[in-house]
Amino acid sequence: MLNAQRLDTLSPLNSRLDLKSELVSGFPYKLSHASTMAELLTKLVQRPTPKKGLITDLDDTLWSGILGESGEHGISWDLEHNSHIHGLYQRFLQALSQSGVLIAAASKNDPVVVEKAFQRKDLILSQTALFPIDAHWGAKSESVSRIVKTWNIGADSIVFIDDSPMELAEVKTVHPDVECILFPKNDYQAMYELMYRLRDLFGKDTVTTEDTIRQESIRRAHTHAEHGENHPGTPEQFLEQAEAELTIELSKESVDGRALELINKTNQFNLNGKRHTESSWRTYLKEPDTIVMVVAYQDKYGPLGKIAVLAGRIKGSFLSLDTWVMSCRAFSRRIEHKSLEELFERFHLETISFDFQTTAKNSPVRDFLTEILGTAPSEGSRLSRDELIRRQVRTFHKVMEAPRG
Repeated sequence: MLNAQRLDTLSPLNSRLDLKSELVSGFPYKLSHASTMAELLTKLVQRPTPKKGLITDLDDTLWSGILGESGEHGISWDLEHNSHIHGLYQRFLQALSQSGVLIAAASKNDPVVVEKAFQRKDLILSQTALFPIDAHWGAKSESVSRIVKTWNIGADSIVFIDDSPMELAEVKTVHPDVECILFPKNDYQAMYELMYRLRDLFGKDTVTTEDTIRQESIRRAHTHAEHGENHPGTPEQFLEQAEAELTIELSKESVDGRALELINKTNQFNLNGKRHTESSWRTYLKEPDTIVMVVAYQDKYGPLGKIAVLAGRIKGSFLSLDTWVMSCRAFSRRIEHKSLEELFERFHLETISFDFQTTAKNSPVRDFLTEILGTAPSEGSRLSRDELIRRQVRTFHKVMEAPRG
């Protein structure tokens, strides 16, 4: 059940046997080995939620040297300059990026000089894998604040890595939920242990389509927001010309891994914070009165993939909605409005009730329900078809059916 290599690394074979314990009690292992096995088994039973984003320093972290002093040709990450530990770090970040982890940079530097450094052809970590790159002369915590806002994810989903204990402490003071880790320059064993630690923090079983497009979709969303701010018309006119498409899937025949991931990881637009194991979700899908609607989105700026899940129990023309989650990447596109329209139309509903419960982070769904209900939501709040029509805003989405299978 456990990865043998990992177990051997944490508890070497020659340090496991406790002969006295075996002779006296029949238990052959030292407590340290038993503790290691227990910890690894616990992680298999209750897997920690993977982190989503990593913010890295540049000077003496992503590369060796101080860019402002040495210039773009004076920094290094290779064997020739005895700085290949930084090359190893770059290669590891590239692999994380390819698996869907968000990577950004926070550096006290001249942004023009940083841009020149990233134009070097021998850089292992591609510039496209980093977004955003926040270079300025202010506090690192200011960079972290801007990056968190751009990514629109919780601070507790972010790791910050820097070679300066002072910078780490400054960021930790302002962002206590960010996991701050010291980059171990010139300590190769510590670098090896750091990669193991990062693998545990960001590791996941599978890489989904949504993982592979996450970085680019956030980059596009940032451009979309800037474009919207500078657009001569209204936000509604901007949405109207976005050529948005929703793809709706209603199948309950199998477990959709992405849908389950959204349910278990989404915090902001989350109806009640309730989670499912794969087993409980399978049981839910098999119940005859349940319905599930999975929504994917794309527009002329690119795809976001599957971004929303709505599920509930239906009786006649009444639906009790007990799960509704939507990715923060889909905010400000009126997808939540269109999703309700689709529920009412597809299932010939007259009323929907919402199993709403306040959580520490779900103010976006609370604000939306307040808007659509005309009052603050509570558990069991109801919305009729007539009320939806009366309070609904214009939506511009073309709706398509997901192909079977």
